[in-house]
Amino acid sequence: MRGRTLAAVAAVLAAFPAVTAGAAETPAGGPDLGTMALATNDFGPGARIAFQGSKPPPSPAVASYQRIFGPAVRLGGHRLLTVVSTNDGFADGGTASNVFATVESALSTSAGRTELGNLVLGELNSAAGGALHARLAGVGSLVSVQLGQGAFRILVRVKTRLGTLDIALGGIVLDRALGLVLLVSYPKKHVGAATALLALRKLAPHFQYGFTVRNLTPPTIGGAPQAGQTLTADPGRWAGAPSSFAFQWSRCDAAGSNCAPIAGAVGQTYVLGTAEIGTRINVTVTAANTVTSQSLAAAATSAVK
Repeated sequence: MRGRTLAAVAAVLAAFPAVTAGAAETPAGGPDLGTMALATNDFGPGARIAFQGSKPPPSPAVASYQRIFGPAVRLGGHRLLTVVSTNDGFADGGTASNVFATVESALSTSAGRTELGNLVLGELNSAAGGALHARLAGVGSLVSVQLGQGAFRILVRVKTRLGTLDIALGGIVLDRALGLVLLVSYPKKHVGAATALLALRKLAPHFQYGFTVRNLTPPTIGGAPQAGQTLTADPGRWAGAPSSFAFQWSRCDAAGSNCAPIAGAVGQTYVLGTAEIGTRINVTVTAANTVTSQSLAAAATSAVK
């Protein structure tokens, strides 16, 4: 029986696209997809990672990361055959939302659920060379979950020569990323709705942190502080995948205190006028995405001449 169980494990793991071991591929300005995947500390003691790394992204995603946990991983007291956490990054939030909505809409239909079941069935039979004799037993209804900017879970049951396999699929979308988590039971064991929901609830904080904007290097001001010269704001470096930067220039007293916003000075550059002579200038940069934002002021210039 041990040999058969190991064969089932190999079949399940082989059913997923190969990944390139190493760090997550992060699109320019995008989130760190690797840190947004499930981690060993989301599971019970002894959880281990079987494979992890970047993989070819499915269109229209621009980056994809996958982490596969090895046999006997425990979640919520249940011992699972394997858990797969896959994150896809997109160029913008609109594309991510549209892809999520398309998937959710398809799985809400009988035809879509049948297609999902057949896809799972085909992957298992192909990976095992037909040795599992897998056949579809049923696909549950899609259930929406209040996490992220949208989430769902759905259960698939497959009969094999080793016994029934329960497969739970959960999805979540936030800003420019879509996460999928797949749970596979041991033969003759079950993955219930509560376990699937727990996996999503553990994934959600990783996604929230991935889009929590935080500063790494403060903004700075370039240019000579002289009337008639142009100052340019460098927004600095930020984590949390900000998708936009806003600027507000302020005029301060000679000590750099008592700063007041300059009306209309909201671009990345500001041209100094004679009214600024003797004052000091600073700029506040606000980095934001659809989830969080943070503002930070640059150090003020020396007194304008």
